[in-house]
Amino acid sequence: MRPSRLIDEAGRQRIEAAVLEAEAETSGEIVVVVERVSGEHAAAPWRLSVLLAAAVLLAVGFAMPHATALELFVGQVLAVSIAHGLCRIDAIRRAFILEAELERSAGFAALRAFTEQGIRRTKDRTGILIYVTLLEHRVVVLGDEAIDRALGPDESWEEVVSLVLDGIRSGQATDGIVKAVKRCGEMLSHPLPASDDDSNEITHGLYLSE
Repeated sequence: MRPSRLIDEAGRQRIEAAVLEAEAETSGEIVVVVERVSGEHAAAPWRLSVLLAAAVLLAVGFAMPHATALELFVGQVLAVSIAHGLCRIDAIRRAFILEAELERSAGFAALRAFTEQGIRRTKDRTGILIYVTLLEHRVVVLGDEAIDRALGPDESWEEVVSLVLDGIRSGQATDGIVKAVKRCGEMLSHPLPASDDDSNEITHGLYLSE
């Protein structure tokens, strides 16, 4: 699913308003990035290709026991073409990606977004990223140095991740992200309260990548 279909214009405004509200209570700078997919996952269509090619080979061998080598080759080529076409559908492609690959891809993409969105460049190192990738069904929360130091020994970002995932699963993605942003603000308001000279160093709180 494309992020713009998941989060409409009204949803965008609600999330951006939630970011501004949360940042009014903390010196943390919150950015939400929602991407359709975090990586190419080039192995997925080839895994499906092997499966379909084997199925075609068995089917041709059973239905056409005297098939020529050329006919078998054509069947294999068609199987590979169909597999690559089917893997353009996100749900099918995801079925042929290993869980470890999904996790790794989301983690790398979150680190990339952390840098690309300028979250590392805040003066007091108070940037925080909520990264959502839809095909991989993953949410990654990354905090800069001051953010990580501010968390208590028993605190983690697991609750923030769960709020986003629960919202998406229930068909209320915007609600889930808004709750997650608010929770980030609550967690940081005490250890990193807003100060009188705070400036908004990251002007946009939401990015949707198709």
